[in-house]
Amino acid sequence: MTTELFCAHIRKIRGFVESRPDRRTFRAPPSRPWPKGGAQDVVLMGDVGVELGSPQTESFSLLLWTCDLSLVKNGEITLIGPDLAESGTKSMAFGKIVLLGTEGFTEENTYRRYREMEQLRFLLDLKGYMIRAVSQYQREWCRVSREALDRGFSLLIVGSSLMRMYRGLDYVRAAEIIFITRSAETVGAIRLMTSDTARIIAAMNKMAGETDFDCKGCEYRDVCDEAGYLRDMRSAYLKKMSRR
Repeated sequence: MTTELFCAHIRKIRGFVESRPDRRTFRAPPSRPWPKGGAQDVVLMGDVGVELGSPQTESFSLLLWTCDLSLVKNGEITLIGPDLAESGTKSMAFGKIVLLGTEGFTEENTYRRYREMEQLRFLLDLKGYMIRAVSQYQREWCRVSREALDRGFSLLIVGSSLMRMYRGLDYVRAAEIIFITRSAETVGAIRLMTSDTARIIAAMNKMAGETDFDCKGCEYRDVCDEAGYLRDMRSAYLKKMSRR
């Protein structure tokens, strides 16, 4: 059985994006060279050219997957709002949505694969670009140095570099990325539209880390009751634990 937790959410996102007359779409180049910063590359406040999704503004980061490849526009990057050099400001609201077309997901491997996909963004190594993220709040805070901006750093470089990493996973067949920088209100609108994804992912996190298997008092019981696949994941997890 394949996991289809997010098809409805992806369709909502598609409708939102296609309703925006200010959207711009790009085809991600096979490779957009940018020097590596090294594992300890840090952008200090005094070196910042622009901040994306700082604690003082709206931030939203979402990763969704589906085995229905028709729902993912492979290789496409969409930008709603100005790119980095166009902003004219040092702080921008930031939304980033990653849509992945996948295969081979089962009740047993979904959580492990989700964690692998989720952690990839922290391995992105681009000189002058620094990321901090709080997954449980679906927030992402990025800094771009003045030097990187002067050299032409853009969200297209971020998007194409991320796509290349996701495609390196043997179960990812398609990747699409949507960036939103128009305003805090625009970012907030897409967050509200997909707000229940946070509870679905939180339920998966709890299943993977818990030792108490009593569902009666669980705060995510309603989520599992509505999403049959989560119940199947839980059953598979319990069977695995019972064999240990």
